Amino acid sequence: MTEPPDFAHARTAVICISLGVMYRMPALLLLVGVAAIAQEDPVLLRERAVGLIGMGKYAEAEPLLTRALDLRERQAGAEDLSLVPLIEELAALYRAQGRNLDAEKLYQRSLGMKVKIIGPGSAEIIPDLKLLGSLYVTMARFADAERQYLRVISIRINVKGTEDPDLAKDCMELAAYYISQKQSALAEPNLQRAIAILQKTAGPEDLALIPALESLANIFIEQKNYPPAAPPLRRAISILERVNGPNHSNVAPYLDRLAMLFFLQKRYTDAEPLYRRTLGIWEIAMGPDNPDLATTLDNLAVVLAAQEKFEEAEPLYRRSLALRERTTVASLNNLALVLEGNDHNIAAERQWRLAVTVGDKLPIIAGDAPGKDADLLVKTLQNYAALLHKMKRDVEARKMEARAKALINPDQL
Repeated sequence: MTEPPDFAHARTAVICISLGVMYRMPALLLLVGVAAIAQEDPVLLRERAVGLIGMGKYAEAEPLLTRALDLRERQAGAEDLSLVPLIEELAALYRAQGRNLDAEKLYQRSLGMKVKIIGPGSAEIIPDLKLLGSLYVTMARFADAERQYLRVISIRINVKGTEDPDLAKDCMELAAYYISQKQSALAEPNLQRAIAILQKTAGPEDLALIPALESLANIFIEQKNYPPAAPPLRRAISILERVNGPNHSNVAPYLDRLAMLFFLQKRYTDAEPLYRRTLGIWEIAMGPDNPDLATTLDNLAVVLAAQEKFEEAEPLYRRSLALRERTTVASLNNLALVLEGNDHNIAAERQWRLAVTVGDKLPIIAGDAPGKDADLLVKTLQNYAALLHKMKRDVEARKMEARAKALINPDQL
C-alpha cells in the first residue's frame, strides 16, 4: 500500500530531525564536558578568579578561589605547600574586601604549613611574616606587627649573617614601620645599620643607599635636629651627581631639601645657591613657563628677601604669581566648560567672567611680548563669547570676540 505523499514527507522530516539531534549530540556533550572540567580544574578556576579580581569583581572571584583551594586540597592534601599561592591570593582578596580577620586566618595557615614542613628558622617564611606584619599594621595591632618584623631580622641574621643585602632591606622596612609609628629613636639605628651594610656590600656610592640616606635625614629634620641632617643629604646629592650628572632632574629634589634645611637654620647664604641650582635644573627639565616652578621661585625669593635682596626677590615673586594665575585661568576654563556641559549656564558664566578678570592680570597680556598667556586669554574670551551667544546675550558676546580678535591681530587695532 502506497503512503499518501504528505505522510511520507512528514515521516522523512521526523527521521531527519532525529538524525540531526543524533549528529549534534556529541558536540553538545563535548561542550558540557569542557564546562564541567572548567568547574573542577583549580588552575582554570584560579585564572578566572584572577581576571575578575583585576576588574574589581571581588564577590564573583571569591567562590572561584574558594572552590579552587578546596579542589587542590583534595588532590594534594591539607598541608601541601602547593596550596600556599591559592591561600595567599584568597587572603589578599579578603584584605581588599576589608575582611582582615579572615585574611589573618589564611596567612596564619600558610605560615603554619611552611613552619611545619621547612622549619621555623627558614628564610622562606620571611615573606609570610611580612604579609602578617603589613596586615597587623592595617588592623592597628602594632605590637603584633613589630613582632613579625623583628622575627624577620632575627631569621635573616641566623640564615645569612649580619652583612647580607637583604638584611639591609629588612632593616629599612623595620625603620619605615617605626617612622610610621613616630618612633624615630628606634628607626634611626635600623637605618644606620642598613647604610653600613649597603656601603660594605654595594659600595659607598651605590644608588641603593639613597632611600636610607633620605629617611635618615628626614628623621633628624622632624626632630628639629638640623645639623646631623645635612651630611646624609649631601651624600645623596653626591651619589646622584656621580650617577646621573650634576644637572639631572633626579638631583633637584635633594638640592631643594638641603636648601630648605639651611633655610630652617637661617643659613640663607648657604640656601641661596642651592635654590638657584634647583631652579635652573627644573627650568631645563620642565621649561620656563611650567606652573610647577612657582614653589621653587617662591623659595628662592624668600631666601633673597631674608637677605634684604629685595630687587632680586621681586621679579621672582611676580613670575611665580604669573605662573599660578595662568594655572588658575586654565582651571576656571575647565570648570566653566563642565558647568556649561551640565546646562548650569549662569554658574558657568561666573567662572568665565572670573577667568577673564584673572587673565587680564597676566604680565604678558599687560604689555610684554605675546605668548602663551595671550593664547590662554584668547581661548577664554572665545569660550565666554560662545556661552553668551547661547544665553542670547549677543551684544556682550561680540565684545568678547572683538577683544579676542584684537589679541590675535594687535596690528589691526
